[in-house]
Amino acid sequence: MILRGLWERRTLSLVVLLIALVPIASAAVGPIYSAAARTTIARDAVRAAPLEGRGWRYTTSTGGIEAKVAAFTAGAAFTTRPVFGMEATSGRRADRRAYSLVWQDGQCEHVVVVAGRCPRASGEVMAGRTSGFKVGGRIRLTSVLGMEVTEGGRKPAPLKVVGLYRPGPANDPFWFGRTLFSPPGEPADDKADALFTVPSTRTDTYLVTDAVDVAGDVKSGWTDYATVYIDPARLEGTDIAKLSAMQAAAEAAGAQSSDIVYSRVADMLKGLTANAGSLGVPALLVIVQLVGLGWMLLFQTVGDLVRARSAEIALARLRGHRRARVWRFALTEPLLVLTAAVPLGLLLGYAAAGAMVGALLPPGIPAGFPPEAAVAGVAAMFGGVLAAALAAWRTANRPVTEEWRRTPRRSARGWVLDAIVLSITALGLVELLATGVITDVSGQSSSAMAVPGLVALGVALLAGRALPVLARRLFRLTRRRGGLGPFLALRQVARGPVTAGSVVVLGTAFGLATFAVSAWSATSGDYEETARFHNGAPVAIAVRPVEPERLIAAVNAADPGGRLAAPVIKVPGPPQLVASDPARLAAVAHWRPGLAGGRPLPEAVAGLPGPAAPRVWLRGERLRVRISHDPPPEGWGVRLFATLRVPGQLRPAAIPLGALSGRGGAHEWNLPPACRDAACELRALSGDMTPPAQFDEMAYAHVKVTGIAVRDKGRWNALPLPPWRVDQDPGSRDGTFIVSEIGNETLRPATYRPVPAAITVGAVGMRAVPGLDAAFATPVAPVLASAAGPGLTGAGVLVDLAQADRMAYGVHDTAEYQVWTSADDPEALERALTEQGLSVVSRRHVSDVVASFAAQGPGLALLLLLVAALAAAALALGRTVLALYTAARRRGYELAALEASGARVAALRAALLLEQVITVTAGTLAGLTAGLVAAWAALGRIPQFTEPPVTPPLPHDIAAAPVAAVVGAGLLVSLLAAVLVSELLLRGIRVERLRDAPA
Repeated sequence: MILRGLWERRTLSLVVLLIALVPIASAAVGPIYSAAARTTIARDAVRAAPLEGRGWRYTTSTGGIEAKVAAFTAGAAFTTRPVFGMEATSGRRADRRAYSLVWQDGQCEHVVVVAGRCPRASGEVMAGRTSGFKVGGRIRLTSVLGMEVTEGGRKPAPLKVVGLYRPGPANDPFWFGRTLFSPPGEPADDKADALFTVPSTRTDTYLVTDAVDVAGDVKSGWTDYATVYIDPARLEGTDIAKLSAMQAAAEAAGAQSSDIVYSRVADMLKGLTANAGSLGVPALLVIVQLVGLGWMLLFQTVGDLVRARSAEIALARLRGHRRARVWRFALTEPLLVLTAAVPLGLLLGYAAAGAMVGALLPPGIPAGFPPEAAVAGVAAMFGGVLAAALAAWRTANRPVTEEWRRTPRRSARGWVLDAIVLSITALGLVELLATGVITDVSGQSSSAMAVPGLVALGVALLAGRALPVLARRLFRLTRRRGGLGPFLALRQVARGPVTAGSVVVLGTAFGLATFAVSAWSATSGDYEETARFHNGAPVAIAVRPVEPERLIAAVNAADPGGRLAAPVIKVPGPPQLVASDPARLAAVAHWRPGLAGGRPLPEAVAGLPGPAAPRVWLRGERLRVRISHDPPPEGWGVRLFATLRVPGQLRPAAIPLGALSGRGGAHEWNLPPACRDAACELRALSGDMTPPAQFDEMAYAHVKVTGIAVRDKGRWNALPLPPWRVDQDPGSRDGTFIVSEIGNETLRPATYRPVPAAITVGAVGMRAVPGLDAAFATPVAPVLASAAGPGLTGAGVLVDLAQADRMAYGVHDTAEYQVWTSADDPEALERALTEQGLSVVSRRHVSDVVASFAAQGPGLALLLLLVAALAAAALALGRTVLALYTAARRRGYELAALEASGARVAALRAALLLEQVITVTAGTLAGLTAGLVAAWAALGRIPQFTEPPVTPPLPHDIAAAPVAAVVGAGLLVSLLAAVLVSELLLRGIRVERLRDAPA
């Protein structure tokens, strides 16, 4: 009988099944997409990490490396196969260098053999080509002894050189960032390239060691190690906890044993955990709101199925069935439909989530099926169960005669439930917006993500209440004018329970959709604005470090017009420093005059350049400085030094000029070899004092420079003395400075402005800025204060690169070297820069920065909200049209009676069309209002970044076009559906229906 009933009502049952599928699928999509998004975050974090942040190097001196590494990587399917190795360090007689005797599995594939071959037998080694060894030679390391014990003890084992090699790329991951080779590839005073051997060398030699481990056991002297990497292609979001456990085990290894696990995975995990954590709470709030909306849809749709059986339920009651049996009879059909919808909905959700993951996330991200997806789908289905139970209860308790009425009496809706929901909604909004009780692991408040659902529900309830009241207000008007169509339509809107429910569902769904579109458009604009400022220009080309002058010259040659490229050196703070050529910066950098008092960038940077005073260039073989000075205090030693900027070096070079004696004289010293081919620059003269063993008071000496000369090709050439400046005594300008153990002064050529001009961003004030050498030497003189500046991610300054170079002794290792460009073809500029001797490392577009923001947790959660809310709005619109169609069809006898009494078809068409237009328009406009109100209240509070940017200030501007497109599309589709449904209903209205027997 149940199956027969389902077949008799197959159209409605199929509709309920289809509508039930979508909320279940939508609820399942959220966890599936969130899991894939966490996988994306995890893989991106590993790929962006430095080499040492992508794995671990496990070292031990007590053996058992294979078992230890196996235990360390147990259960971690995302790790690569370990690369094992061993190492010992020793010196040679009469050689200052330390030699590393190394074997690493696969070593010969990662070096270039330039002579001989790789070692194959015990005692064979392969040496670096710059080591000075020859193929066939013997190396004797003092700590690597032979196994034979003679009367004089063991002697160093003769290790035979069978090959010479050249190191491979410095960033080869095979070596895990180790310094097995002298950095420049040339012989070093205290380090030589590694000597590669084979494992059997270890068993055939004796290594001298006196080390013991924590347990008191003598160590072997050899260090065993294994390198294990994280494979991003096999890493999933669910592995983050395992990653954290492995890192904790790595950190504990050193505390509990003599093993050491080196890695920078902890730094990578810190950012990964914050990013993944910023996805979890917002995504959960999105899923909860979608499940709630699904409940509303199912509540009404399943109720329709129960009400369609009201006559049958009434007959069952008349036949005397007990209440429990009546309830079972009433609930069986909807529960069967909902039970069938669960697996189908989960499959549909899995397919939809797979499509979303493939379209919205990077290639290769798997779409799994986490348990949370099934839980969310079943939770969405419970809305239909609740609706079925409530509708069955109402049907079982209504008078039987009421069930057979052709036109049911209008019953007033109670205010109690709505008042309770509105009160809870208002309290929830106050709590969420005022206190921010919901936070994610990054510490950001995610409470605002729950605001759109509450606002949409509250506004939709009020709209559902207000629409019938407004319709009744127009009753009097339609009695006198407008014809029969508006007369019937307004009364049906006022009395129909479907109207209010449809407005509530449609308003809630379109409210979420409007907020989602508004939030995504505003967030996309915030991403764009932040990316433009953080990137500095449309394209930022990273180059390898070079001297500032060489960088400037290369950019000038690559872009002779000066309109497409700007040299930039960035130094981290706080405060941060961005140094560039002012005129070129103004041509390419991003700038908003509204953030800087309305001043455009060319006007703002006009005050940055300082005096173009000539520098002191030294080109030759030897430097001589003539000085006059006080007699050195008795027992004190006074030495003089010159600080130079040497071509090809970023750090300054200091050369000694000798000890002071008497009252003056000439002091000479050889210049660095690079100064013979290119001019070096004299940056400073300074001295130091060495006190005697005992002294009563501090001593000092006045020193004055009276002449400078350089010997070049055997001839001394006198240089004109520059204007001088003493950093510690601005009034001293004649070349005199004080040498003292405390308060030592530095004499510098006055080629720079002592307090550089700068555009300041944020709270810089009188704080010392880092300078190119990160010396934190001086504050700046602000020429303009702006709320944001190109290249600055926090408080910082924009300065002239030439002035910054004159002021600094060198450039710090943390500095970033870039070329900013607005060229349409950055590849052509890269080729030109390469021709000028610069080495291009990478290129970053503004779109790349935007994509990195969108790939963070909050951006992925907003994307989920956008897609799901639009799908929910489309479903709600379809369900509303269907509900109106079903309700009007139930009034078929009423409409047939009107036609029999003389009502024209045109009037009935107008009535049906106007009823549906009023309902869907009211619901859509209520959703638009709710979405915009929610955006106004919550947009500035929802998480957009894993770490909110300090600068620039975010505009949160909503783009009108996407919002208008969503609302306009909804209204257009609803109007077309209203026309179609009206015509279908009119075809079913025939006078002959009045002769039909009651169903």
